[in-house]
Amino acid sequence: MKDINKRKRGFLAAISATAIAFGGLWPLANPAHAADQTVWRLGHTLTVPGSLYEKIITEEIPARILKATDGKVVVRPMIGVISTDDVVNALRRDRIQMGSLTVAYSAATYPLWAVLNLPGLVNDPALIAPISREVVLPEVAEDMKPMGIRPAVVVSWDGGAYFSNKPINKVEEFGHLQWRTHAPMLSQIIVAMGGATVGMPFGELMPSLERRLVDAYTTTFPAMYAAGLAKVTKYAIPAPNGTSLALVMVGEQALAKLPESTREQVIAELDAINNEVGARLHDEYLQVVKQAQEQGMEMLAFPDEETDKLMTIAKESVWQPWLKETGSRGEALLEKIQTYKQ
Repeated sequence: MKDINKRKRGFLAAISATAIAFGGLWPLANPAHAADQTVWRLGHTLTVPGSLYEKIITEEIPARILKATDGKVVVRPMIGVISTDDVVNALRRDRIQMGSLTVAYSAATYPLWAVLNLPGLVNDPALIAPISREVVLPEVAEDMKPMGIRPAVVVSWDGGAYFSNKPINKVEEFGHLQWRTHAPMLSQIIVAMGGATVGMPFGELMPSLERRLVDAYTTTFPAMYAAGLAKVTKYAIPAPNGTSLALVMVGEQALAKLPESTREQVIAELDAINNEVGARLHDEYLQVVKQAQEQGMEMLAFPDEETDKLMTIAKESVWQPWLKETGSRGEALLEKIQTYKQ
């Protein structure tokens, strides 16, 4: 009897461990409707606890799809189980039915999607969300259509900036520092200005700053604040920077398996989320800038003449190589963004 009980306890522990690995304790299905439910796995590739980005992807999207479909579609986030390099293939093969992708981390393979990483392309944070939704998303959708993937929600990161524990008021002061960057294009501009870049996961940045293994880094204000980096960072430098987008994608195979009415409910709800989140993300950016300053972070002014110098370097060392990679589509996309009007 002891052995039987021991085996039962071990079996239950294994189930609990599996549930946690696949994004936490799974919502229990109503037994009366369990046969009518479809369970979708959402591969969440980059977790930033405490951010609105994280809440939207791991909490709000599952809850809203569950409600919109009257409990017929259950979305279960899998945090850190699927890597950035694998999420697209996992969707194509229906190993997961939804996924998140930070396009900066896929820029080597899909450079066009990372257009907003170009330093100085969009300097008004209020334009990031509408440009992402109205200009960039259709381009990504065009590329993903043959893959059987539908990019449904753009979760934009407003307010890209340079952060440092040493004051930076001139282009030459970017040099001689060790930087952690969040996008390949920002690594290019840092190196072109004489700095050095260090590769490390975002989660290791705080202890690295505390131990002075790095002097500075690039990211967005919301990600910086959610990670607690305002406590160990002295200066924010709002020089021309780039920002990144996170896409929430759905596999067309998964959508096709749903009854037509349920499929329409899912698509409509994702469209509604996509149209709503931009303003909320921008409000979060404005709030965390204020909160970071209240915690003692100083926002340095960056002179116009130094901005001009930085942009000259950026266009030579980052924009031109990107245009060479993306060709006529890149030129057309750049034109749309530069002439965008709300």
